[in-house]
Amino acid sequence: MSEREIKVPTRDGEMTAFIAHPDGAGPFPVAILYMDGVGYREQIRKNARRFAEAGFYVVAPDLYYRMGEALSFDLSDPSARDKLMAAASSVKPAGFVADTKALFEAIAADPAAAKGPKVAVGYCMGARVSLGVASALADDFAAAAAIHPGALVNDTPDSPHHEVAKVRGELHVEFAEHDRSATPENIEEFRRELERHGVRGTVERLPGTTHGFAMADLPVYDRDASERHFEKTLDLWRRNLPAD
Repeated sequence: MSEREIKVPTRDGEMTAFIAHPDGAGPFPVAILYMDGVGYREQIRKNARRFAEAGFYVVAPDLYYRMGEALSFDLSDPSARDKLMAAASSVKPAGFVADTKALFEAIAADPAAAKGPKVAVGYCMGARVSLGVASALADDFAAAAAIHPGALVNDTPDSPHHEVAKVRGELHVEFAEHDRSATPENIEEFRRELERHGVRGTVERLPGTTHGFAMADLPVYDRDASERHFEKTLDLWRRNLPAD
């Protein structure tokens, strides 16, 4: 396994990104992994390594770089939640789309990174980012997974459901059963929105799971559900990328 961190110039500063891919010259298909609201930390790198072991060139950017370097939050601290929400509010569509384009430029010269269609996965806050880039950069992303995203339909102008009509790739969305914002009605409304626009994909609500289930460093971690998300995401990616 080859891995490293790079510094990516963006219009708002310098963004750290973790890269992992198999040993060898490649090229390997590019997958962008968008972190959860807890922040850029070792667990993000561990998930990136899992996908890299399956044959992908995985790039995991620090989406909080506008607020500071390598921010992460200990949810056992009662004061952390407000800080997390403030950091998450800094991750806006215009910003993460520009950041993703900056990532593409940063890896363009790396012979280990394959040209052509890319794929994505995101968690919690990053799930919305994954869906957002699948829409805004539809020509670039062949598939995107969104893992325990929370509600994807709300009354705000930037509600994720407004953008699904532009998606051309296939989506896979896994909601947690226990999530205060993602009610069964909200999930069904999002599913209908995909169907209305003819977007290919699956929308699931996993029984017995709690928001955050895919992250092994969180108390709500569910090993079976997490392993399932790795399998489902890899299946999604592989069927939407050109055969070797």
